[in-house]
Amino acid sequence: MAISSPHRLSALDTNTVSDALDFLQLKGATYGLKPLWDCPKIVGRASTVKVGVKQDGTSPTVHLITPVIDAIATDDRILVIAGGTDGVSCWGDILANAAQAKHIRGTIIDGMSRDIDGSRDIGYPVYGRGVTMISARNRIVQVESGSPIQVRGRVTVNQDDYVIADRCGAVFIPAERILEVVELGERIDRRQALMVQDVRTGKPVSEVMHDTRFEAIHPQEKTPSPHAIAPSRSRSQNPKEASPEDQELSALFADSDTPAVSDALDKLGIPGQAFNIMPLTNYSKVTVGPAFTVSYLPASNPPGSVGDFIDDVAVGDVIVIDNGGRTDCTVWGDIMTQYAGLRGIAGTVIDGVCRDVNRAIDDGYPIFTAGRWMRTGKDRVQVGEVNQPVGIGKVRVQPRDIVVADANGVVIIPRDRAREVAEITRKIEKSEDGIRELISGGASIAEAREKLGYHSLQRKA
Repeated sequence: MAISSPHRLSALDTNTVSDALDFLQLKGATYGLKPLWDCPKIVGRASTVKVGVKQDGTSPTVHLITPVIDAIATDDRILVIAGGTDGVSCWGDILANAAQAKHIRGTIIDGMSRDIDGSRDIGYPVYGRGVTMISARNRIVQVESGSPIQVRGRVTVNQDDYVIADRCGAVFIPAERILEVVELGERIDRRQALMVQDVRTGKPVSEVMHDTRFEAIHPQEKTPSPHAIAPSRSRSQNPKEASPEDQELSALFADSDTPAVSDALDKLGIPGQAFNIMPLTNYSKVTVGPAFTVSYLPASNPPGSVGDFIDDVAVGDVIVIDNGGRTDCTVWGDIMTQYAGLRGIAGTVIDGVCRDVNRAIDDGYPIFTAGRWMRTGKDRVQVGEVNQPVGIGKVRVQPRDIVVADANGVVIIPRDRAREVAEITRKIEKSEDGIRELISGGASIAEAREKLGYHSLQRKA
């Protein structure tokens, strides 16, 4: 690979690059820097900028970031900005337009952006902690540029280091190690493609994801031919069918949504709303099924299994994973997504993070998590217990409780109260449908709510 060209790096994703960095014991994966609109993947060389809080009585020596943009003369640059403050912008649409005019590939901010619609409208990629409306003027100043910076408090980024960012976040690769990282990343990518191929042909994921398969990715090992890990049998269907009662209870909520179920839970005094567990994308359909619960623990020495449980999950189940809200490593990726989809599993809920989100979104496999990141959980976490009570977003989940999840989030319904919750849910939905019909006919919202008793819908009986 020509060190000046990131073309081979462009063929990889942040998950694969993060794994390569792990193997090489390099820091580079960051958590918390996400695309601030539906940005495309960006790959390039870092132009570093450090900003800081303006001190009282001082005047900025330069206009924030503009000298860096003006000085860029190549088309392979990504601006990497560190030192931002929560709630205060250090990027906006005027800077985005200036950067695009200089053929800069995108901006990654350890901080906030505003005017994000302006960046989106011109197709300029921006990654960062979040968005705000508060201006940097008289609040943030440029401290220096072209020097080493600290991103997310753990990764040092030097001028000219390599950068890759996608839906899972941002990863930085030391320029002097780029060839080593990319070659290993390509080896990992080929190996995982073969593992996905095995999953598609029906090989149990416990065999496909066995530790020896991962160890074979080690830099000193050569990737075997597909024949070396050819599937021993073909099984594309799940032999574990849903029970009649599982099907019945799930069907009770098939036409409901989480707001109505949440209101029913409130009326019955049942705590079931999973806090901060959100969908990967704006799913148009509801996901319903009995909970197959899994808890993860920090890895032992030697580490234990990470995904063998999936061979025991029945058709229509929702896998509910308690990773204690950890965001420093994932417990779900593309191989698990592929296998779960083939086996007719309804979806996955994680109190933690997932990776390979492009696969899940493109395949339409529903995942609900506390976030996304590319760093593997291998050798960091392992399965603790299966089908025991777990905690998800501050909610206790028993095995076989009913999970309802959609674009609004996730609710958990105790199995022994599912019929009761479903009955109240239907009453609430019927009342709300009536309110909509009345206001369409000219009634005021106050009149419609009063007539149909809206204010008592969620109130405890």
